[in-house]
Amino acid sequence: MESHTLYVSKTRLKDLASEAVVVHCSDHRFQASFYEFLTEGLRLASYALQAVPGGGHFVTLEHLMPKFFSVNLQSLSFLLKRTASPRVILIGHDDCLFFKERVQFFFTEPGFNQKQVANLKKAQNALQERLPGKHIELYFADSMENGAIQYKIIRQD
Repeated sequence: MESHTLYVSKTRLKDLASEAVVVHCSDHRFQASFYEFLTEGLRLASYALQAVPGGGHFVTLEHLMPKFFSVNLQSLSFLLKRTASPRVILIGHDDCLFFKERVQFFFTEPGFNQKQVANLKKAQNALQERLPGKHIELYFADSMENGAIQYKIIRQD
């Protein structure tokens, strides 16, 4: 079988230590914004990425979707082991279709985004128990009327 080069990237391989492991949703509508936030907003030069439907919400699904939970936890554990990153960053976003179809029904908060924030806090608590010594950060991407996407830090109460 003969192969040919289809494309040569302008970007060079970076051999930098990973500053964080990032878990965010795989929703195509937010990918460019997530990248911009991570590189410009948080100024991460290097990070390991786990993009999965629903992002960090998987952490709370151990009993509801055990296979989904298990596979994603194994992936996260692999990234943390291989990178030795001190930080884990979970990013949620408004209008998350995975959360809307699979998870929102288990929360009593009045608004959809409030339900997501409550679940991300639950995920943060669960990860802090499983990953002592790691700094778990939460952010939420909220689209504005003009189409811009603003990022807010989620703090525990």
